[in-house]
Amino acid sequence: MLAGKDKSGGGNPMTKLRKFTFPILIGIFLLVLLACGGEKKSEGLSFKFQYACINRTLDPCELLAAPGGMVDNIRERTNGQIVIEISSFPELGLAGPDTLRLVADGTLGMVEIYSGYIGGDLPIVDVANLWGVIGDIGTNWKTIEAVQGPIHKIIEERSNGIVLGESYYGNNYYYAAKALRSPDDLKGMKIRSHSTVLGDLINGMGGDAQFVAFSEVYTALERGILDAAVTCGPCGAGLRWFEVADYLNGPIISIGVTYITVNKDRWDEIPADLQAIMKEEAMAHQAENRRLVEDVWDPLGITENVAGGMEFVEFSQELKDALKQASIDVVIPNWVDRNGGPGSEAVTMFNDLVGPIVGVTIDANGKAIAN
Repeated sequence: MLAGKDKSGGGNPMTKLRKFTFPILIGIFLLVLLACGGEKKSEGLSFKFQYACINRTLDPCELLAAPGGMVDNIRERTNGQIVIEISSFPELGLAGPDTLRLVADGTLGMVEIYSGYIGGDLPIVDVANLWGVIGDIGTNWKTIEAVQGPIHKIIEERSNGIVLGESYYGNNYYYAAKALRSPDDLKGMKIRSHSTVLGDLINGMGGDAQFVAFSEVYTALERGILDAAVTCGPCGAGLRWFEVADYLNGPIISIGVTYITVNKDRWDEIPADLQAIMKEEAMAHQAENRRLVEDVWDPLGITENVAGGMEFVEFSQELKDALKQASIDVVIPNWVDRNGGPGSEAVTMFNDLVGPIVGVTIDANGKAIAN
């Protein structure tokens, strides 16, 4: 046995301290590395987007660009690190149906995707707004809310995009050279449509649906190429359609929904703190847009067109009933066919989420049945 050995195992206190201190320091160092290398930091980074609106004159686009609107607030809250410039489809030479593809391939970094424009290629997105079947604004909001989650997911998958929020357009009207007081008044009229389901409604009422770009409608009405055109009240007033049409007939209950969409590859470059700001401001825009549609824009759409010289002719009950019947007989069955038949995901979504709200069921043969 060695003399002087400390049998208690105490040893040198400084040696023991070093044994514990080194691992602690290593642990702290690793934590710092993780903190620095984990979430992407936003300092020194900047991002610029060109947001393509359908048209600058439309209220939702003006709201986005207004002082205190989404674009302004994002720039201020990110200290200029994210700048969004507003453009429009006519300026960029865009056709609405191309927007899904152009976001997917990165040609467009940020765009307004309208369900009506992409409904030919992706008909499921029209599930909440099958023209003619919805009787009032409150019901329309319920259908929109019922399908928001699944529709956002579908658009994101098809566009390689991220849906930040929605914009809304109010009820639509027939801008026409004559008053529409009965279903017979629509027969044979060449009428501008801006979506596949609206075209089905026009044809189902005996008219002849024509797809004409929004920016070209004024000239088509002026030259008699069109007998009438359908759009929201403020939308037509913004392009002074009251100068080339005498009667504002309607409304067709039909809140237009568009999706504020960012290319996913561009989105993934943005740090999480800046992404959060963009999402918050998009949702604030969505809420304010919804309020304005009901409280301001819809009533103002009638007022502005009447002030421009039009006569407002509210639909008779006979016309309202005929619109709903055309939707049941033509709009919904055609939509079912475009989605692949009664066994499709779209029909299941309608029967589960929308049908109970509007009082219509699609049966096993693809026929719409009023409950």
